[in-house]
Amino acid sequence: MTGADTTPPRKGLAVRVLGALALGGVTLGIAALGACGWSRTPSAGTAPDPAADAGKEPTIDGRPLFADWPKGQKPEVAIVLTGQTFGFLQPCGCSRPQMGGLERRAVFLNSLKAKGWSVVGFDLGDLYPHKSAIDDQARLKYKFTMDALREMDYVAVGVGKTDFAAGIDKLLGEYAVQKEQAPYLLAGNLMGMANDKPQPREERYPPPPGSKRPMVGLAELANVGGATVGVVGVVGKSLAEEVKKEDPSVTFADNGAILKGAVAALDAQEKKPLVNVLLYQGTSTEAGLLAAAWPQFQIVLCQADDPEPPQFPATANGGRTLIVQVGHKGRYVGVVGVFKKAGGGLDLRYQLVPLTEDFLTPGKEDEARKANFVLPLLETYSETVRDRKFLVRVPKAPHPAQIQMPKMNLSFVGSEKCQNCHQAQFAKWKETPHSHALDALEKIAKRPSQRNFDGECVQCHVVGLHYKTGYEDQKATPHLAHVGCESCHGPGSGHMTNKDNAGLQLLQIPWAQKAGDRLPALDVIKKIGALPSIDRGKVPLKPQESLIINRVSAMCAKCHDHDNDPNFDFFVYWPKVAHTFPKDAPPGEKPEK
Repeated sequence: MTGADTTPPRKGLAVRVLGALALGGVTLGIAALGACGWSRTPSAGTAPDPAADAGKEPTIDGRPLFADWPKGQKPEVAIVLTGQTFGFLQPCGCSRPQMGGLERRAVFLNSLKAKGWSVVGFDLGDLYPHKSAIDDQARLKYKFTMDALREMDYVAVGVGKTDFAAGIDKLLGEYAVQKEQAPYLLAGNLMGMANDKPQPREERYPPPPGSKRPMVGLAELANVGGATVGVVGVVGKSLAEEVKKEDPSVTFADNGAILKGAVAALDAQEKKPLVNVLLYQGTSTEAGLLAAAWPQFQIVLCQADDPEPPQFPATANGGRTLIVQVGHKGRYVGVVGVFKKAGGGLDLRYQLVPLTEDFLTPGKEDEARKANFVLPLLETYSETVRDRKFLVRVPKAPHPAQIQMPKMNLSFVGSEKCQNCHQAQFAKWKETPHSHALDALEKIAKRPSQRNFDGECVQCHVVGLHYKTGYEDQKATPHLAHVGCESCHGPGSGHMTNKDNAGLQLLQIPWAQKAGDRLPALDVIKKIGALPSIDRGKVPLKPQESLIINRVSAMCAKCHDHDNDPNFDFFVYWPKVAHTFPKDAPPGEKPEK
């Protein structure tokens, strides 16, 4: 038995790595246990970070959190479960209320410590974004998420579909290769392929220089405030098959052999785990079968069936095993409280926690940054995005209008050019928040600031960021700042020079099938917007009007989606920006009814 690291643990938490054991021809990283120091988890009773507010207890449907947990009794350990964040570091802040984000997660964990609880975190994986215009920025998100999780007392993180799609070697280069530090990546059945033969995980992902842990492990053992928690991570069968098809350089061992070895190694420890957690990168159906076959794992965290997670976990083994889903994008956190029963055995209690505005860091910005370590991390991320000039690296594709009329060399010209002929529409636009949309990122956005250099934010605050001749930055294309006419109508150069071209006119209204297709009268839209949802279907609309409503609303929803604007309601929003006027109407004219 060798020590992985003799550094003394900080604030009462020690993490141990399970070393190497040969089992059935498969090398498992689980035999010897070595002590290793790790970050900030306090033992029970240690004071929380300053941001914690022990007196504030959010409610869900009027009930306090943890209302059905044993009264007057602290859990032996509170296990925080998250996963499938998909690169969402922080809500965009464009509207309220919004949920999720690393800032709120840190405040929530602090609130648990404020109770004197011993806390440890595990994440299922899928930290990497579903999609990203710039791979370097997506990898940067991965690194900063891992940094934040380390500061939040996370011990282990699984490897998910998006992480594999990004290239596991590249992600390891962003984090694990730098030095041995929690949270540790776990995918115990992952193997390499060399010369058409399976390659042991420890060889394919060897320890970085100066370390003893392989960069991708199988299991960890955490001592948290006196309680010992074992955690194992594996990839499910269906995901393993997908990954092998995409990346022939990897393969996967049989989970049965892997888990048998993991359980044996955990049981062999001098201080056996109070509870074992399985990070299972597979479906809930697969997880249910696995949980029944391996009752040694009292908690199984698996992929979410839907973005919104179930309020309560599924169970197996007569209720002794919890099968947990936590949804997508970090909007929710699952917490399992482990209590000892008076007569022996464990009592596991679960709470799904929505990360609402109750968990915003209190205080002014300077105070908040000092109180919550995540906020400086986010600010550094934002500065790095700016300094590495990701905004001007956003790929540009042809706009649909540019594809349909290539000979016209259509380009974006800016809303100021439109006012020459469309004075009333331009005047109306100037009254709307669309006309100064980029100001929200430049002057208002906080936590982090400088989002005006981040294409993932900028794309909904300017004209044509992802299209040829569209917005680049404030120096090169200031005329395309803010949400302008061409954000919806497309590049306007052709219409400027040939305003009577019927084909071009139809291209400028992409939601219409033919000239003359229009939304219902504004008064009708207002009437519908004033009704409760259940009564809106009673207002008669022509089939073509319903179709146009759906198409226009879909265009709005490209930015006003559920994440960025959960309150978006086309029938309420449209009257605020409606700009259909009588022909040749002067500025200040009211829109047509």
